[in-house]
Amino acid sequence: MNVKKNQKSKLKIQLKNKSYQVKDSPFYKLATKRKLANLLNISVSELLTLTKDAVNYKVFSQSKGYGKQRVIQKPIGRLEYVHTRIASLLCRVSVPSFVHSGRKGHSHVTNAKQHLGNNRVLTTDIKNFFPSTTEEMVFKLFFHTFKMNGDVAKLLANLCCFSGHVPTGSRVSMPISFWSNSKMFDELSSLSTKHDVVMSLYVDDLTFSGDGINRLFLSTVRKIVQKHGHIMHPDKTKVHTKNSRKVITGVVVQGDTLNITNKQNLMIYRELAQWKVIKNLPFIPKSLESRLLGRLYAMGQIDKKYKDKAMSVRNSS
Repeated sequence: MNVKKNQKSKLKIQLKNKSYQVKDSPFYKLATKRKLANLLNISVSELLTLTKDAVNYKVFSQSKGYGKQRVIQKPIGRLEYVHTRIASLLCRVSVPSFVHSGRKGHSHVTNAKQHLGNNRVLTTDIKNFFPSTTEEMVFKLFFHTFKMNGDVAKLLANLCCFSGHVPTGSRVSMPISFWSNSKMFDELSSLSTKHDVVMSLYVDDLTFSGDGINRLFLSTVRKIVQKHGHIMHPDKTKVHTKNSRKVITGVVVQGDTLNITNKQNLMIYRELAQWKVIKNLPFIPKSLESRLLGRLYAMGQIDKKYKDKAMSVRNSS
């Protein structure tokens, strides 16, 4: 099966309304490379060629703002198709309720909603989460958790990684990093339950809320993360006091209300102003309109007035 050039934009994770436990996954106890190849709709010989980083990835830099750059490793061609297939199968495996990324009906907004109320809150994220999730961690996932044959687990881990770690720009990056670090997240969840603290996870953003949050709790979280080979980002680790304004996965939480951040509000204001200038022209740049609509619908999850604005923009097009 050949991947057409125009198929790139159409590739997406397919859940097919399936959800099952690890032991029911087609990856579970996978014994041969041939069975792996059949599962991924590819030949064994072609599968082996896809483990070569140099020809199967596009590597480029992307601005993070404030003059910082993020290196992106994006699979291309046949590897992009295979990564999407692997991601689709992994995303069908049920995840704990504290996970809000990569789940239907969940988002950065539902993640923030878990922490409504006048509680103490600890926000943090794992520094360089994808690059610090190593090929060895991915191998252990497939070998120990999915109980694959060693050679198959090694090949699949190599197939999912770039230069010894999870790539930063693949559809497989998020699910493979979660499952490769699931023991760490389960340990953090058990700690939270013990101290009557609510925990949520959105990709690499960890949030904890409750009266049990103190310096000892923070110290224990940091030790657990370090034990599993990661580092909490020092600039993004904050303990918020009760009744304070907290920004959780890009959403402002204050007491029992959600609001959009000043930064998002400014971006919407600027894009709306641009759109109003050009909306009556014969040709409206689709990139601007799509970006504006996407932002308005996303913010509409927090405040209904932005959904109304999105409808106005769509109806005026």
